[in-house]
Amino acid sequence: METLINSFFTYQWQKKLAALLAAAVIWIYVSHSITSTKTIPFVPIRVINLPTDKTIPGLLPNGFLAKRTTLTLTGTKDVVEQLEPGDLEIILDVSNQPNEEIVQISKKNLVSLNPDVNLGKHVTSVSHPEFVIRMSEMLTEKIPITIHRPLGEAPKGYDFLDNWPLTLTQTVSGPHDQVLNLKNQGLELTFNLNDITKEQLDALQSNGPYDDEVSFFVPDQWKKVVIPFSSRGPETINDPDAKYLHMSFLRQQLIPIKNDLPLHVYYPLKYSAQINPNTYALAPNSFIQMKNHIPVLKLPLFVSNVSKLFVEIVKDNVELEIVTAPRTEREKLEWSVGFIDNVHLEDTYVAFLLSNMRTTSGYSQSKVQEREKYFRQRFRNYMQRFTLYLTQEQKLELESTLGNQQILIHIPHVSVPTPPNAPQNSQTSQLPSTPHAS
Repeated sequence: METLINSFFTYQWQKKLAALLAAAVIWIYVSHSITSTKTIPFVPIRVINLPTDKTIPGLLPNGFLAKRTTLTLTGTKDVVEQLEPGDLEIILDVSNQPNEEIVQISKKNLVSLNPDVNLGKHVTSVSHPEFVIRMSEMLTEKIPITIHRPLGEAPKGYDFLDNWPLTLTQTVSGPHDQVLNLKNQGLELTFNLNDITKEQLDALQSNGPYDDEVSFFVPDQWKKVVIPFSSRGPETINDPDAKYLHMSFLRQQLIPIKNDLPLHVYYPLKYSAQINPNTYALAPNSFIQMKNHIPVLKLPLFVSNVSKLFVEIVKDNVELEIVTAPRTEREKLEWSVGFIDNVHLEDTYVAFLLSNMRTTSGYSQSKVQEREKYFRQRFRNYMQRFTLYLTQEQKLELESTLGNQQILIHIPHVSVPTPPNAPQNSQTSQLPSTPHAS
């Protein structure tokens, strides 16, 4: 048996070895000669040698296009069938390319990301969907950003006042047409008050002598905008003035008004034949008294929805105004809070805040002028928000009517003092009234 096996390997062994080598060579040749075709999706495209004054829509900062393409490769079977999207990329040299051109991708444009694969050797043909490269002039512009009133509700115990700056800019570079279109449209930024906690506001200190107005400076991670034609996602606002971006809040509290408020009756000319100071004068009572021939409201009052500084400035220029009208037109007369010489009051308020701002910040003159407009608007908002209270829960209400040749004022929820000789049960919960004239 051993002799038979030995003779099998040794008999004409040279011919057998030559046949074996020939078979191996043929197998290797055939295996490398078999071709295959494979479609590879999402192949990245990298652009090189782009002129500095040009850009391509969708071009990312790393030089790749945001859009990828699909390649159909034909080549050596054992190489092509193993390729995946991450194994290769396309390189396009656009140094001599016109502004718009249909790109033809060949194997010369392919770069292997796998060091063990030689695409130039194993890929014989490349096909792909039609692919157009459009180059555009690079344009850099400042895009206006509008800061809108925040959404949501301020934390408990606080009122949102305003935000500043009201506008910022974002310096954007990109394709000429897209940048111009964005400049015309502008960008928008809206915060959400629900993202701010009461604890954050409680920890803030006021910059001025009064502690009821505080500024919440917007965190850097909130100062982002989305550029529509950019694939980078939200971008940090690059305006240097973004560091000043803040929201102002007012701590809710009742502020006592320590001085009496004058009452002024307005007699419209169209009713003056019947209703005038001689026919209907203001009737005094326990709370309406004369002070130096001026009627005043003698009640401890509080004010809300405004700042202590505002109250300090306007307290001597506030009056209660009653507008007369016939009973046929209005049973209860209208009344409101009036501010005398409000232009001077506004100037005083703004001058105080600007003086304090200059000592605590490094604003430029242009920013100071912008802040002046901002403070003036806040003062006007305070005039509209100004609300008088009798107690923490009870607003001041004046129920004024035309009586018997008198203007009678009744204040609900206010106790009238008992006259010196009156019995105890004569107290009432409202001011004395006079029967209405028929």
